[in-house]
Amino acid sequence: MDSVMKWFGKFLPYLDGLKIEDIEARGSDCPPGNWMLCKKRGGEPVGELHLDKKGGIRYFQNIHAEDRTPVVVLSPLAIRDRAGQFIADTFGMEAEGLQFSSVVDLENVYTIDFVRVDEDGLELPNSGLSLAFQKDGVLYELVSYLGPLVLIDEQKSISSEAALDLYMANLTAELKISKYDSELYVDGDDQFHLIYDFLTGSPDEVKMDGTVISLAEDLGIRPPDHEPLGKGSLDAESRSDVAYRIALDTAIKALFKQFPGAEQRFLMRKENGHSCEEDKSTFTFIFDRHQYGIQVEDEGVEIEVDRKSGKVVRFDVSPAAGDDFSRLLRDRPFSMRAAKALFVSDICMRPVRTRNEAAGGVPVYELVYIPVFPDPGGHVHAIDAHSLEKWTVDTGSLLEG
Repeated sequence: MDSVMKWFGKFLPYLDGLKIEDIEARGSDCPPGNWMLCKKRGGEPVGELHLDKKGGIRYFQNIHAEDRTPVVVLSPLAIRDRAGQFIADTFGMEAEGLQFSSVVDLENVYTIDFVRVDEDGLELPNSGLSLAFQKDGVLYELVSYLGPLVLIDEQKSISSEAALDLYMANLTAELKISKYDSELYVDGDDQFHLIYDFLTGSPDEVKMDGTVISLAEDLGIRPPDHEPLGKGSLDAESRSDVAYRIALDTAIKALFKQFPGAEQRFLMRKENGHSCEEDKSTFTFIFDRHQYGIQVEDEGVEIEVDRKSGKVVRFDVSPAAGDDFSRLLRDRPFSMRAAKALFVSDICMRPVRTRNEAAGGVPVYELVYIPVFPDPGGHVHAIDAHSLEKWTVDTGSLLEG
């Protein structure tokens, strides 16, 4: 408990409305090292704190700050300086080797990262301290990654040019219809366009031995499979579950009632098409909007049918599910080869250190190449298949070291 209150005492100058004499620590055995900081009178929780076996801080959250509203807003630069001062005051020599990495301006807080670097000055992600401050400078959250780590010395090495060739060879895109969302993309017009979507088809890194890594592929993230609303759907994929077949028939009839000729505009999603879990009281069916076989992103119908009664209990329709998108397919699009060449034209491959964990949880850092878009600007997610305009996500809220 002494270690808990010692850490809390160090945090106090960066908190608001709390006094150490009014607070007590309450431990938990599951997991060990977790403590709640509570008011002595009333027991109201004001903070959560995790320690390692040696009494070092691993995590802190200022629960008390969730109920306050900052009246001033500091600039990202001012927050960076305040975070640096907090680290110096709280950790001293233990954090002497940390370097500022980035400040991200979120809706309610700033997040700030300080990291260690290797002998070549490359950042070691999640190797130092990650902080969140409310916008007036009150500490909200702290995550510490301080401790031992391992750097891998690469036995093989390829050039950035070779890495770019490998990246492009493994780059794929999906042709789809998507809304050019002005809240997400620079110069977005909130209209639907035919695009080549590179977001899930872009490799994430190229190792020094030439191995190409796609995290989406490794995690099983891929476009959903579909099937037509024909005989195959009505026969339920040879399923013997009578309740499911009845529910599916009900869902498809409801879809056709709302959208006559639905077989021309919708395909049923396979991966989330039904649930076999007996404890579920309903079946859920998702029908994604397509135009001449091309999916309209984020548009469709979701229907939930009661397992016992076989009746529709929910029928959700996206805003543009009933729209006609045929106009977007009248003109021939540019080839995917042209879109890929344009997508890659601004990219360079930069060496960075990536973090994995060895046995025992010790972080291991490996040198790899990652694709980087030039400054100023942002990350390109897609390219318009007719105009070749780049759909760029603004990263202006990020202040990097």
